Amino acid sequence: MHNKKTLVIGASLKPNRYSNLAIHRLVNHKQEVVAIGLREGEVAGVQIMTEAVAIKNVHTVTLYLNPLRQKQYYQYIVDLQPTRVIFNPGT
Repeated sequence: MHNKKTLVIGASLKPNRYSNLAIHRLVNHKQEVVAIGLREGEVAGVQIMTEAVAIKNVHTVTLYLNPLRQKQYYQYIVDLQPTRVIFNPGT
C-alpha cells in the first residue's frame, strides 16, 4: 500500500469527534497524517497545528469544519494541489 499523506482540517483533541476518530484510523492504517485545528495538541502521535502552513505532497484533504469556518481554507487547499478533497457530513 502506498502512503498517501492526509491533511485533516478541523482536527479536535476531543475523543468523541469524528476528526479525532479519523486521525486514529489513518494512523492505525499506517498513513501519514498532518492535522490543523483550533487548539494545539496531539492525537494518536500526530501534532495538531493551529496555522495553515505549506505542506508538500498532500494526497487527501479531509474537512471537519462547518461551511462558514471552511472559507478561510479554500485557497490554502487549492494551493496544496491535493489529489482529492473530502467534505465530511455536516461540512
